[in-house]
Amino acid sequence: MDNAMLLIRVRNAKYPDIFSDKHAILDTEFGVLLRNFRAKTLDPSGQIVQVRPIDYGAAIKEYISGLRPKVLGKKWKECDHLLWPYAVDDKFWVLFHLDLVDWKLIILDNNQCFIDDAKLHYHILPCMNIIPEMIQKHLPDFGKKKIKSLDYWRKPFVDLPQLQQPR
Repeated sequence: MDNAMLLIRVRNAKYPDIFSDKHAILDTEFGVLLRNFRAKTLDPSGQIVQVRPIDYGAAIKEYISGLRPKVLGKKWKECDHLLWPYAVDDKFWVLFHLDLVDWKLIILDNNQCFIDDAKLHYHILPCMNIIPEMIQKHLPDFGKKKIKSLDYWRKPFVDLPQLQQPR
Protein backbone atom coordinates (compact mmCIF):
# COMPACT_ATOMS: atom_id res chain seq x y z
CA MET A 1 0.00 0.00 0.00
CA ASP A 2 2.83 2.39 0.83
CA ASN A 3 4.38 1.82 -2.61
CA ALA A 4 1.14 2.88 -4.28
CA MET A 5 0.99 6.03 -2.15
CA LEU A 6 4.65 6.77 -2.96
CA LEU A 7 3.98 6.47 -6.69
CA ILE A 8 1.09 8.91 -6.36
CA ARG A 9 3.31 11.41 -4.48
CA VAL A 10 6.04 11.06 -7.13
CA ARG A 11 3.52 11.59 -9.93
CA ASN A 12 2.13 14.66 -8.19
CA ALA A 13 5.64 16.13 -7.91
CA LYS A 14 6.47 15.29 -11.52
CA TYR A 15 3.29 16.84 -12.97
CA PRO A 16 2.46 19.86 -10.80
CA ASP A 17 0.31 21.42 -13.52
CA ILE A 18 -2.04 18.40 -13.52
CA PHE A 19 -2.27 17.58 -9.82
CA SER A 20 -3.17 20.01 -7.07
CA ASP A 21 -0.34 20.96 -4.74
CA LYS A 22 -2.79 21.68 -1.92
CA HIS A 23 -2.92 18.11 -0.65
CA ALA A 24 -0.62 15.75 1.22
CA ILE A 25 -0.62 12.02 0.60
CA LEU A 26 0.38 10.21 3.78
CA ASP A 27 1.47 6.62 4.29
CA THR A 28 0.08 3.66 6.21
CA GLU A 29 2.14 4.52 9.28
CA PHE A 30 -0.08 7.54 9.90
CA GLY A 31 -3.10 5.23 10.01
CA VAL A 32 -1.26 2.99 12.47
CA LEU A 33 -0.55 5.98 14.71
CA LEU A 34 -4.23 6.92 14.64
CA ARG A 35 -5.17 3.34 15.47
CA ASN A 36 -2.88 3.51 18.49
CA PHE A 37 -4.66 6.67 19.64
CA ARG A 38 -7.95 4.84 19.22
CA ALA A 39 -6.70 2.16 21.59
CA LYS A 40 -5.82 4.86 24.13
CA THR A 41 -9.06 6.80 23.81
CA LEU A 42 -11.87 4.25 23.35
CA ASP A 43 -13.00 1.20 25.24
CA PRO A 44 -14.38 -1.78 23.24
CA SER A 45 -17.93 -0.38 23.43
CA GLY A 46 -16.82 2.80 21.69
CA GLN A 47 -16.98 5.11 24.71
CA ILE A 48 -14.23 7.69 25.10
CA VAL A 49 -12.18 6.85 28.19
CA GLN A 50 -8.97 8.84 27.78
CA VAL A 51 -8.85 12.24 29.41
CA ARG A 52 -7.16 15.02 27.46
CA PRO A 53 -4.43 16.01 26.75
CA ILE A 54 -2.88 13.19 24.75
CA ASP A 55 0.83 13.25 23.98
CA TYR A 56 1.05 12.88 20.21
CA GLY A 57 4.76 12.28 20.16
CA ALA A 58 7.49 13.09 17.67
CA ALA A 59 6.05 11.03 14.80
CA ILE A 60 2.85 13.08 14.57
CA LYS A 61 4.83 16.31 14.76
CA GLU A 62 6.95 15.09 11.84
CA TYR A 63 3.84 14.40 9.75
CA ILE A 64 2.41 17.83 10.51
CA SER A 65 5.71 19.57 9.73
CA GLY A 66 6.14 17.69 6.43
CA LEU A 67 9.08 15.50 7.47
CA ARG A 68 6.97 12.36 7.05
CA PRO A 69 6.48 10.57 4.80
CA LYS A 70 10.19 10.83 4.20
CA VAL A 71 9.82 11.02 0.42
CA LEU A 72 7.85 14.06 -0.73
CA GLY A 73 6.24 14.85 2.60
CA LYS A 74 4.33 18.12 2.79
CA LYS A 75 3.65 20.62 5.57
CA TRP A 76 0.02 20.47 6.60
CA LYS A 77 -0.24 24.25 6.90
CA GLU A 78 0.22 24.40 3.11
CA CYS A 79 -2.56 21.85 2.48
CA ASP A 80 -6.29 21.89 2.03
CA HIS A 81 -6.57 18.08 1.87
CA LEU A 82 -4.92 15.09 3.55
CA LEU A 83 -5.20 11.56 2.14
CA TRP A 84 -4.11 8.36 3.86
CA PRO A 85 -4.91 4.63 3.69
CA TYR A 86 -6.36 3.07 6.82
CA ALA A 87 -6.64 -0.63 7.63
CA VAL A 88 -9.88 -1.47 9.43
CA ASP A 89 -9.25 -4.40 11.79
CA ASP A 90 -6.10 -5.19 9.76
CA LYS A 91 -8.33 -6.81 7.13
CA PHE A 92 -9.85 -4.14 4.94
CA TRP A 93 -8.43 -0.92 3.47
CA VAL A 94 -10.28 2.34 3.11
CA LEU A 95 -8.93 5.73 2.08
CA PHE A 96 -9.45 8.66 4.43
CA HIS A 97 -9.70 12.07 2.80
CA LEU A 98 -9.62 14.95 5.26
CA ASP A 99 -10.92 18.17 3.76
CA LEU A 100 -9.27 20.89 5.87
CA VAL A 101 -11.36 23.62 4.26
CA ASP A 102 -14.82 22.23 5.04
CA TRP A 103 -13.63 20.08 7.98
CA LYS A 104 -15.04 16.84 6.64
CA LEU A 105 -13.57 13.39 6.80
CA ILE A 106 -14.57 11.50 3.65
CA ILE A 107 -14.09 7.75 3.65
CA LEU A 108 -13.58 6.21 0.24
CA ASP A 109 -14.69 2.61 0.55
CA ASN A 110 -14.58 0.41 -2.51
CA ASN A 111 -16.87 -2.25 -1.04
CA GLN A 112 -19.22 -1.40 1.79
CA CYS A 113 -20.19 -5.04 2.28
CA PHE A 114 -17.15 -5.74 4.46
CA ILE A 115 -17.71 -3.25 7.26
CA ASP A 116 -20.90 -1.75 8.61
CA ASP A 117 -21.34 1.90 9.56
CA ALA A 118 -21.22 1.24 13.32
CA LYS A 119 -17.85 -0.52 13.06
CA LEU A 120 -16.46 2.18 10.81
CA HIS A 121 -17.69 4.86 13.21
CA TYR A 122 -15.75 3.13 16.00
CA HIS A 123 -12.58 3.54 13.94
CA ILE A 124 -13.35 7.11 12.88
CA LEU A 125 -14.46 8.59 16.21
CA PRO A 126 -10.92 9.18 17.56
CA CYS A 127 -9.85 10.70 14.22
CA MET A 128 -12.72 13.16 14.38
CA ASN A 129 -11.57 14.36 17.79
CA ILE A 130 -7.81 13.86 17.65
CA ILE A 131 -6.94 15.42 14.29
CA PRO A 132 -8.40 18.88 15.04
CA GLU A 133 -6.65 18.81 18.41
CA MET A 134 -3.35 17.80 16.77
CA ILE A 135 -3.58 20.64 14.29
CA GLN A 136 -4.53 23.18 16.93
CA LYS A 137 -1.69 22.08 19.20
CA HIS A 138 1.08 21.81 16.60
CA LEU A 139 0.01 24.40 14.03
CA PRO A 140 -0.91 27.50 15.99
CA ASP A 141 -0.39 29.53 12.80
CA PHE A 142 -2.84 27.42 10.80
CA GLY A 143 -4.08 30.64 9.33
CA LYS A 144 -7.61 31.55 8.46
CA LYS A 145 -8.85 27.99 8.60
CA LYS A 146 -11.37 27.48 11.37
CA ILE A 147 -10.58 24.45 13.51
CA LYS A 148 -13.66 22.61 14.70
CA SER A 149 -14.72 19.04 15.31
CA LEU A 150 -14.95 16.92 12.18
CA ASP A 151 -17.96 15.42 10.52
CA TYR A 152 -17.57 12.35 8.35
CA TRP A 153 -19.18 10.99 5.24
CA ARG A 154 -18.75 7.54 3.72
CA LYS A 155 -18.64 7.78 -0.04
CA PRO A 156 -20.67 4.90 -1.47
CA PHE A 157 -19.27 2.36 -3.85
CA VAL A 158 -21.44 3.53 -6.76
CA ASP A 159 -20.26 7.15 -6.44
CA LEU A 160 -16.64 6.40 -7.32
CA PRO A 161 -16.05 7.91 -10.79
CA GLN A 162 -14.19 4.92 -12.25
CA LEU A 163 -17.16 2.67 -11.51
CA GLN A 164 -19.78 4.77 -13.27
CA GLN A 165 -21.32 3.52 -16.49
CA PRO A 166 -20.09 5.26 -19.66
CA ARG A 167 -22.63 7.65 -21.18
